[in-house]
Amino acid sequence: MFLISIYSIYYTFDIYNITNIVFINNQHTIYIFGIQINSTEFLALLLLGAAFIKSAQLGGHVWLPDSMEAPVPASSLIHSATLVSAGVYLILRFNTLFSATEFTKVLIPVVGSITAAYGGVCAIAQSDIKKTLAYSTISHCGFLMVLCSTQMNEFTILYLYVHGFFKAGVFMCIGNILRISGGYQDTRRMGSLLKYLPFDYFCATIGLLNLAGAPFTFGFFIKHLLLLSLHNHIYIYYFVLFNSSIGAFAGLFYSYRIIFYTFCDFKKGDKSLYNNLNNPSYNSIIYTNTSQGSIFSIFCLFLFAYIIIFIILVYFIDNHSGFSDCFNTTTSSIFYIIYSNFGGFLLNFSYINIFVLLIINYLFWSKFKKTNRYYNYFKLFFSIIILFIYIFIFYNIL
Repeated sequence: MFLISIYSIYYTFDIYNITNIVFINNQHTIYIFGIQINSTEFLALLLLGAAFIKSAQLGGHVWLPDSMEAPVPASSLIHSATLVSAGVYLILRFNTLFSATEFTKVLIPVVGSITAAYGGVCAIAQSDIKKTLAYSTISHCGFLMVLCSTQMNEFTILYLYVHGFFKAGVFMCIGNILRISGGYQDTRRMGSLLKYLPFDYFCATIGLLNLAGAPFTFGFFIKHLLLLSLHNHIYIYYFVLFNSSIGAFAGLFYSYRIIFYTFCDFKKGDKSLYNNLNNPSYNSIIYTNTSQGSIFSIFCLFLFAYIIIFIILVYFIDNHSGFSDCFNTTTSSIFYIIYSNFGGFLLNFSYINIFVLLIINYLFWSKFKKTNRYYNYFKLFFSIIILFIYIFIFYNIL
């Protein structure tokens, strides 16, 4: 599809004017087997098909879970930077062309939102830890496609940074888990690894919280920018919003499953595995039983991720302007929603924060022993505090 689209561009368009909306709207036609076809729509369909398969959208996603047979560093590169991001980059580069065709304005958000929901639900049902992350990537690629359809290029680039950096870091932490587990990828053969990999537990938790959109994380911020951007789609707004919300909430559950079943659950592996880990040689003074090079790489990855994303985000908010060289044909009112005032800026994200805190509260308390008397007292106290927070947020919204 991509090869035919290159030939079509060469045959019907001037390559230097491919992003010129005036030039695109000049109706070009081509003939395929004697059938007259609008070249703009034909070219958009080819590029869109190539982008959907490359970015693992529904129907062309089957290659991504199978690529988990690759080593962990290769999987980290595939899921964060190179392969799955290429389709999103293709749509960003030709967004002017897609904005000139009507069917892409509906097809991109519909397919992207369904993919986001499908990937999140499938990730919850996986027991293979790498396949869980693979379906997580499919879900995030769906979110990226939805963002591409909203013409909010800066939000899409921010999402690419957030997903790329933190997914790469999580994969490197999972690689250390697989090495210490003897190569087992099934979470049903893991458990209680927090004692042996506290550094990897800390870094994996940070990465998964950002990917899940937990409060006070970059993932939380960018997912709410995504949901706010959907107001452009008047006719399919509720359908896209519903599927996107399912994918967003599913991220909380599969992220929780990875952390709990791997690090915090009871020992589910062979006794020989844990007997070897209890040897004095595994009592590391650097809070992990992996190599120092791995620790340095993971630490630098997360450090640079926070620095780079924070700088870009502050620049975007302070300057009230875009930082990409991808040109839009429409100006969204989303900027006026965000830049109204500081109070309004915070309240834009309050209603989703309520549901996120409720789910995290449920997941946290569901694993405690209910026979403890102090458990009920503390649970009541904690619930009252959460209730006052919810009342305060609703009061400010109303």
